[in-house]
Amino acid sequence: MRPDSGAPLSLAEVLVDANLIGASQLEQVRRAAQRSGSSVVSTLLDQGLIQEETLVRALRERLALGLFDAGTEVEPDAIREVPHDQASRFRLLPVRLDRAPTGERLLVVAMADPLDTQAIEEIEFASGCHVQPLIARPSEVADAIRCHYRHMVTRIIPRQATSSQGPRTSRRRPRAPFGGTLQETELHTKPARRIQQEASPAHRVDALVALLVRKGLVTQEEYEDQLRAIVHPRDDQANRTE
Repeated sequence: MRPDSGAPLSLAEVLVDANLIGASQLEQVRRAAQRSGSSVVSTLLDQGLIQEETLVRALRERLALGLFDAGTEVEPDAIREVPHDQASRFRLLPVRLDRAPTGERLLVVAMADPLDTQAIEEIEFASGCHVQPLIARPSEVADAIRCHYRHMVTRIIPRQATSSQGPRTSRRRPRAPFGGTLQETELHTKPARRIQQEASPAHRVDALVALLVRKGLVTQEEYEDQLRAIVHPRDDQANRTE
């Protein structure tokens, strides 16, 4: 879901129209953002070219969008729709999942740059939701990302080409993060259960030992000797005295 049709096409237009940054300076920022793989808004803030409150005020004056409150309750199901690396790169936070009157899923997202069409397209493509952006203070978004993703596991997995309801088609072909287009395999964000909660203690130990052996930190023989010393301590002590 996009901001209203009368909105500027980009954050750059908002800032230039408000005389907060010059066109030539903005072009330098864009090149720097491309080189670093960062967003324009992140580059502007990181280089100190614009103050956070100035940015938020300019966006609120031009866009008919709500302002994200750091005290707002954030739904874990919404967080699972967007991987951490994507949220961090675009400085955005999924807040909640809603349902449109038409039945479509809406993902409310707090964004430092709610006019970032690339970010919106990528999230819509991956989640299958329409994005409803909110204006957010970049520092609050950064803090919220660290807080809400701390104990959350998200990952991107290939979406099946077909389902019981037939093939799924996308409304658009989004741009890849650093230029170009995504390949034919669609990407879908799916909640990843914390496998530690599902595994038994024995499975966890076996997995850890297998990892240590594979990395060459211990040998299978050393592991078995140590295990024998714990399970049969008397036999181990007798072997040592001999």
